[in-house]
Amino acid sequence: MEAHKKAGAFATELFDKEPMRAENLAAFAKEKGLTVKVSAPFDREEGPKDIHVSADFAKKAFTLSPTNEPFAGPLVGEDAVYVIAWEKQIPSEIPPLEAIRDRVMADYKFDQARFLARQAGESLHAAVTNGLVQGKTFSNICAEAKAQISELPPFSLSTQKLPAADARVPLNQLKQLAFSTPPGKASGFLPTTEGGVIVYVRAKLPIDQVKMKAELPDFVNYVRRTRQNEAFNEWFRRQAERGLQDTPLGRPKPNPALNSGAAKS
Repeated sequence: MEAHKKAGAFATELFDKEPMRAENLAAFAKEKGLTVKVSAPFDREEGPKDIHVSADFAKKAFTLSPTNEPFAGPLVGEDAVYVIAWEKQIPSEIPPLEAIRDRVMADYKFDQARFLARQAGESLHAAVTNGLVQGKTFSNICAEAKAQISELPPFSLSTQKLPAADARVPLNQLKQLAFSTPPGKASGFLPTTEGGVIVYVRAKLPIDQVKMKAELPDFVNYVRRTRQNEAFNEWFRRQAERGLQDTPLGRPKPNPALNSGAAKS
């Protein structure tokens, strides 16, 4: 919060300087005893690698231009708050094949393997659906199809970590899939980054009253912290919006066409 306040005050003064030019950032930072650093080149999808920022950083950076909108910020990172200015845009280029041949081949093989895995997953889902109707067990159906089975420990909607599954499918997706599937049934096929999964729900276990009583205080504290964080983030967002209202970024931009028409009259 303290860093954001200082960055907001810095940005307000910077954005008010006329004419608004990207070069003002370095000059004004020098006045304030701050050092301006130029990031390593980055693209819109992956963002900068040399600083710890969110995906919003790259999106904001690619909206900048040297004339109409040379600045953005404050932008909150993991260990700092940033005010950024347009430096330059590097033209897109297609490197020679020899320079990227190994990466292209690896990407192609991975895409083909994923495509075949998903095809096999869809076929397995059809076999599971038909096999369960015929009275076969899920494990026997998978054995016949030579599909790998991963046994998962019991989990609930409040489970925060499940190491046995986290590496293959996001936990929230797994929980949604499992708790929307009736016991004794198999879910639909869910495509993942590396292929896909089918969840078979063996049983829905009753609540362990002893465990619930033991873990209830920690769970209540977790819910309380979550609600406090949500309230703080909402308050922080509103404060940031109010802080930008008095800067050029928050003011309505004049319409050139309307200005031109007024000059003619």
